[in-house]
Amino acid sequence: MDKDAIITVAQMRAMDAAAPDTLMLMEAAGAAVAREIIARFAPCKVAVLCGPGNNGGDGYVCARH
Repeated sequence: MDKDAIITVAQMRAMDAAAPDTLMLMEAAGAAVAREIIARFAPCKVAVLCGPGNNGGDGYVCARH
């Protein structure tokens, strides 16, 4: 899959279901978002808002990084 490809919700669900370790996925996703933020913006205070949905854990990992 092309690294810049946009995937559908169904494709993402299938990838999540096939993943052997959801905590590892969450850690990788949150860390990747943090790296992109750090690469694109000057250091400053930020607020990370995490909702109750499936991506909330990713947000907590991002904030930790």
